[in-house]
Amino acid sequence: MARERYYTLVASLPALAHFTRADRLPISRRRLEERLRFLSPADADELARAEALTQWQRQPLDRTNEEVEARYRDVIASTSNRALREFIEFRMDQRTVLAALRRRRRGLAPEGEAWGVGRWVRRIESRWEEPFLGLEHVHPWIPEACGYLDSSRALDLERLLMELVWSRLSRVADLHPFGFEPVFSFLFRWDILARWLSYDAEAAMARFQTLVGDTIREYEQRAE
Repeated sequence: MARERYYTLVASLPALAHFTRADRLPISRRRLEERLRFLSPADADELARAEALTQWQRQPLDRTNEEVEARYRDVIASTSNRALREFIEFRMDQRTVLAALRRRRRGLAPEGEAWGVGRWVRRIESRWEEPFLGLEHVHPWIPEACGYLDSSRALDLERLLMELVWSRLSRVADLHPFGFEPVFSFLFRWDILARWLSYDAEAAMARFQTLVGDTIREYEQRAE
């Protein structure tokens, strides 16, 4: 019965276009959550905890690095699904590398406070002065990320990170076409798409506000 329920759940999820090509979400968050009620309580709990830790939106500003590290360790220890656990580690590795690069750009040392989580923290600290933190062979995207940081191309950096996560999640779904894996793959890709579309909305609003401001200034100049 459980297997049939998961077949039904996966079949009910709509196609998800690549985040750079989609112009809208194929399903609302409310309807997606209705679909997720088909998950077993254990899978639903693991997914909720993983999403709270890794979701693309910024973490609460009042959450300390120590709290993030404690939550990370707790989530990893309590996640039984191997593919989900590996995804969590991959996503938090990204955050840790970016935190180190940004911290170094500000001239800060790695010692003195908790700044990252996961398996690469100590290695990064020991190779702090190396251009790519000694991890370019493990994470070949780091040189490209450094280039975007150096040139203040924040959106290109975000697109790079999203593409890496999207590709990894797509492989998970391809390897496990039915079961829990394609469900969490869909949810986290949905989150990326929602975030990317919000960037477009923010950019559109900025352009609109600029246009309105230019129109007002032009009107005021004519009125003088």
